[in-house]
Amino acid sequence: MAKTAAKDMWWRWWLLFTQAAALAGPWMQAKPQLEVLHQWVEMEFEWPNATARETALQSQKYRPEHNVLAGLKVCGPEVASRCTHQMIFVTVPRWATGVPASLNLLTDSQGQAKLQPWPSMEAQDPQNCSNIQYVQSMEIDPQGVMWVVDVGRKYFTETSDDKCPPKILLIDIPSGDIIDSYVFPDEVAPYTGSFLNDIVLDVEHQMAYISSTGNTPADKGAIIVYDRANKRSRRIEDRSTHAEHGARLVIHSTDYSKLLEGLPVDGIALTPDGERIFYSALGGTELYSISAAKARNFSVNVSSVLASVDSHGKKSSNSDGMTFGADGFLYFGGLTMDSLLRWKPGTPLNETQQLAVDHEKLWWIDTFAWDNRGNLWLTSNRLNSWFFRDVVPPAMDFTGSSGANFRILKIPVGSNSYMYRKN
Repeated sequence: MAKTAAKDMWWRWWLLFTQAAALAGPWMQAKPQLEVLHQWVEMEFEWPNATARETALQSQKYRPEHNVLAGLKVCGPEVASRCTHQMIFVTVPRWATGVPASLNLLTDSQGQAKLQPWPSMEAQDPQNCSNIQYVQSMEIDPQGVMWVVDVGRKYFTETSDDKCPPKILLIDIPSGDIIDSYVFPDEVAPYTGSFLNDIVLDVEHQMAYISSTGNTPADKGAIIVYDRANKRSRRIEDRSTHAEHGARLVIHSTDYSKLLEGLPVDGIALTPDGERIFYSALGGTELYSISAAKARNFSVNVSSVLASVDSHGKKSSNSDGMTFGADGFLYFGGLTMDSLLRWKPGTPLNETQQLAVDHEKLWWIDTFAWDNRGNLWLTSNRLNSWFFRDVVPPAMDFTGSSGANFRILKIPVGSNSYMYRKN
């Protein structure tokens, strides 16, 4: 009888535990594991030979300390059937001189990951405005076409070169051919002040939504809408796309609040149903969304579009890039927390889940990509230590004594890109 009672009591306790675990949900579950795929102290390019590299160094056409990993996209058969094998594309912004190529394909050279200018080095001649000037971000659609945002302006951490206008290029990935292009008018993306930063695609309507992190008198921050079918664009802005003031932003024990607070809309993401555009300022924590249906309908005036702005509250940290998964979660980095976060719209922001935290590997999560194998890819780049290296410590260390500066990582999250919700 005693053994039966003890067994019954054990069983009751086990039921209570499993029920509590089910109610606790993700808090009781093991966190997915980060995998570092590639890492660099400094970004290294693929050169024809050692002499070509040395010549580039001597002429300062290649200045390693000016090359920072930023954008990332993956194209394999699961992303686009025309990508017969997995290809990894990355961007190196031309924030300063000495960047050989801004858009690159990752290659393996004797076991070392290197950057191969893509579609070619010649296509990125900074002296020819018809060529690629400076790419911060891009997106790949299910047809295997890369939508490339060319900022146009470059070197604006030194003496800004504003002679080339911003444009968008569509590049067929299998062939590397530019199949379409569009130059944004000055009133949409000011040639002396815009900074076309991140991009999301509405594949069904052939629309692109782009954040402009201008932070200049000519451009205080906006969302740019590009209508490919009708070759037109427009600018949407109000206080929600401008800089946010008052957020306290401490990264690795250094207060960057004043340095970052002037930076407007940066991260931008489209819901899987294509109906809401989410966005947030780089220098703030407030999260907003706006109606995509109204934004893409050019017969709806801008004031009516802006009437659809919703504020969802404050995130636990400011963030750089963001992305929706087909699962309906919004994924973003916590820059003050060295963490990867996700949140389901419709729930309070204080219920945001922390998927991973790592004070080295996730130091400034920049950009995201999907491989449609259930994995979320991302770049981290310690960006605060590069941009503000002459103002506050720590300055980015290119000697290697502080470890890798730039990483490409992936983490299983059980979802695919927002563009593949039907799959």
